[in-house]
Amino acid sequence: MSALVTDPVALRAEHDATLARLSTRRSTFHFAHTAVACFVAAIVAGAAWKLSVDRELDWAPHLVLPASVLSVTMAVYAAVRLVLGRRALAGEVGEFERLKALRHQLKLDQPPALPAAR
Repeated sequence: MSALVTDPVALRAEHDATLARLSTRRSTFHFAHTAVACFVAAIVAGAAWKLSVDRELDWAPHLVLPASVLSVTMAVYAAVRLVLGRRALAGEVGEFERLKALRHQLKLDQPPALPAAR
């Protein structure tokens, strides 16, 4: 909706629609995926390093390359999710600013006038 709309019903409808969109934060979902992927990448990288220095086991060197590839893949996935999360957050901040402007226009945050003291 445009900023020139002064109809309270239209403003309230835009307010409710914006509030509904902001009730589910996509950025939080992306940032949670980023954190989990970074954690998994660190664990698998540590396992790959341990396998590379473990000379006692004959089969250990064969797992270094797959573990390294998995670790790098998880790190790339985390980076992609971080970028998506930052983009989603930027959009959410813009929508939140619009929501604050709508609340100000509708006077939802202003307390009602108090009766005069006797």
